[in-house]
Amino acid sequence: MISMANSTSPGRLAAPPHALRIGLTMGDPAGIGPEVCLKAIQALRTSPPQAPVALVLYGDAALLDQTAHALSLPTPAALGVEVKATASLGPYVIGQPMANSGEAAARSIEAAAQDCRAGRLDAMVTAPIHKSALAVTGRTFPGHTEMLASLCDPAHPPSVRMMLVNPHLRVVLNSIHLPLRMAIEQLNSEALLETLHITHQALSQRFSRPLRIALAGLNPHASDGGLFGSEEAEILSPTVARARALGLPVSGPHSPDSVFRQAWGLSAETRKFDVVVCLYHDQGLIPVKLLGIDDGVNCTLGLPFIRTSVDHGTAFEIAGQNQASPDSMIAAIHTAARLCRGGI
Repeated sequence: MISMANSTSPGRLAAPPHALRIGLTMGDPAGIGPEVCLKAIQALRTSPPQAPVALVLYGDAALLDQTAHALSLPTPAALGVEVKATASLGPYVIGQPMANSGEAAARSIEAAAQDCRAGRLDAMVTAPIHKSALAVTGRTFPGHTEMLASLCDPAHPPSVRMMLVNPHLRVVLNSIHLPLRMAIEQLNSEALLETLHITHQALSQRFSRPLRIALAGLNPHASDGGLFGSEEAEILSPTVARARALGLPVSGPHSPDSVFRQAWGLSAETRKFDVVVCLYHDQGLIPVKLLGIDDGVNCTLGLPFIRTSVDHGTAFEIAGQNQASPDSMIAAIHTAARLCRGGI
């Protein structure tokens, strides 16, 4: 199985010789996850990924059928999709974070991750969960990313990073779900160097030419020579120098108000950088979501398997109303298939 992190051989990544098996987790059953899964599967029947893909849907089988009937959508059986039933804990209160919905969402994630680790899946794609519903179950993870790392090795979780991609831009986050003040206080050279390593290891073999990594600055104009802060001189520039001495193709720190425009483009010829490493959550999420949330995909770097996700939340306010767009889920499935085949 291809990993986003564990291959170090030279050259492009080799693609699996078989038809891909990609697992979809239903997300929180009180949100739009089941709806977007069913709509995405239906849409992919007429616009499938380039590589042959078999989708496996993980979740509450009864709830998935109920959702299909309530919204006049085809059932998983009618779509010809295998369902791995992981929990039947309903009824669920649509639009409300509850313990039973959090438990059902967690069990679908755990089952799909186990099948990825066992080689029964080539990748997993996750629908959104609600953090407070997850926390009520006793799983006190800030989100999917941390939960999946723990599932790989509870005692020593792998170091993982979040990458957001859309057709025009890729960003990797140095810190994920932290208050901004804490993200800045915890900024240090060792963790940042690890982020750069993870980014390079995950992406370098997915290009036919050398990867170009840009590090975004923290302060306005990347501190403008120390006028607006000291983090660039004390932490960021020395870390870039260390990374380059180790052979990593990193430049920066670049002014955060211009680096995303330099990394924007549909092709290598139209952009200066291939990926921007960002120092905190919103620094990377804002430009990606500004370009279009329906095209955005969340990828986890550092896991021993491929995981992508939608770039939106549970949208409790429209759950059960047949208003949710499946576009981000479709994009996440297409991205997972490309990653499995050695692309990006």
